[in-house]
Amino acid sequence: MPRNDPGRPLAFDRSYLWLLGAVPLLFVATGLWALPVAAWLAPVGLLRFVRDQPIGRGGATAALVLGAVSCVTWHGAAGHVLQAPLSYLVGAALGVAAALPYLIDRLLAPRLSGLAATLVFPTAVVTVEYAASFGPFGTWGSAAYTQQNLALLQLTSVTGIWGVTFLLHWTAGVANAVWEDGLASSVRWAAGLWAGLLAAVLLFGSARLAGDGSSDAVPVAAVVGRYDAPSFWRMHRRVESRAAVRDSARAIQRDYLRRARRAARAGARLVAWPEAAVPLPREDANAFLDRARTLATDHDVYLAMAVNVVPRPESDRPLHNKVVWMGPDGTVRAEGLKTHLVPGEPGRAGTGRLPRVSAPAGTWTSAVCYDLDFPTLIRQAGRQGRNLLVAPSNDWAAIADRHAHMARVRAIENGTSLLRPTSNGVTLATGPLGRTRARTSSFTSREHLQRVQLPTDGRSTVYAALGDVFAWGSGLGLLLLAWGAYPRSGTPDRTRGADSTSP
Repeated sequence: MPRNDPGRPLAFDRSYLWLLGAVPLLFVATGLWALPVAAWLAPVGLLRFVRDQPIGRGGATAALVLGAVSCVTWHGAAGHVLQAPLSYLVGAALGVAAALPYLIDRLLAPRLSGLAATLVFPTAVVTVEYAASFGPFGTWGSAAYTQQNLALLQLTSVTGIWGVTFLLHWTAGVANAVWEDGLASSVRWAAGLWAGLLAAVLLFGSARLAGDGSSDAVPVAAVVGRYDAPSFWRMHRRVESRAAVRDSARAIQRDYLRRARRAARAGARLVAWPEAAVPLPREDANAFLDRARTLATDHDVYLAMAVNVVPRPESDRPLHNKVVWMGPDGTVRAEGLKTHLVPGEPGRAGTGRLPRVSAPAGTWTSAVCYDLDFPTLIRQAGRQGRNLLVAPSNDWAAIADRHAHMARVRAIENGTSLLRPTSNGVTLATGPLGRTRARTSSFTSREHLQRVQLPTDGRSTVYAALGDVFAWGSGLGLLLLAWGAYPRSGTPDRTRGADSTSP
């Protein structure tokens, strides 16, 4: 009987069971509260569904599902930066981008076999993620950040986050090959290669962590005051008097210098505080630096002072969100402007060069908050042998844990210790392998001073030397797979259904 015979009962398309199974996992596989295991499993079901559907229907369904998931799971990530409905439009766009690898796989994988067919999906995901990293949101949304296993994350010291993303999604490619072709010899070989590589990665990471023995350390401190950048700007908008603004700024300056002095007396050799925590009207800059100079020389301490230089009212100069480094001899050693401004953030962007500060305990550098979402920028720290990365930050509750974790990954990639003083978020200190040395949340703790000993010897990493070679290799590999698939246009489509081009 013809399929369109109205007298024939409609058959249930069992491929939708894969979709029904994937959707709940997708909601916990991405976004701000992702479960690590879900990120391995969710793509398996959605990829299976897309492969079982005609190209148009499968791609459109994946885009709709991932767009809806993105809007829900990333809700709150933009904070005050993007308000509805713009935030939902951005979420939907991210979802559509996430659907591209599924569509690419649907177009190419059925024309390939064995190992090649399993590699289409992971190379497509890495390529799309890498391309997105050059956009205004950097690497936000990368699947690699869903993973918390420190042994697995050591892979980023070799490949950057792209290797972790590849492994996660190769799992889906291999699982679907087993479903389609059983344990044919070519599939067994691909599955064995996947399992062997995953085991090797975990063994490499475990060995690296096991070799993380004791080393020389430097006492450092992160101080978080009662005031933060948002509270100052709220006050700034309410008053019209420049004198009132300057009085408020001086109160904040005194508070932070008092806390820094307390940390120095407790033995800290370096003191840092959160992003833009100290507002600095331009006409008061010299007076503030004089007070900081006295503190540094009196206590033989380095200061990494995150300030927001506020121009005079009559000036058209932009804000300067930067870190000013002062040495124990009272001289300004370096300054570093924030390079990547959050979309909509006022101010002058930096040149993209990280500052360099030489100290007896090593060579240090700094980057500001959002800068750490861009691996290419932070790679300077590893390539130039910096031992410590100071990353003053200012977050909000929705992103606090994820953003701190992203900073940890930058430390692993580049083999640097990390000191991340943060207002409205997680203040974090890690060693060069990402191990937590101290952690304080401003939402659960009243502690305003974090003292910790951080290793002074960094680790050389392959990623720092070679950069995003793995991502570029994935893009090249995808092109080769496409070339291998489409010249053989007579190769039959191995997915269900003969009409592979209908919507």
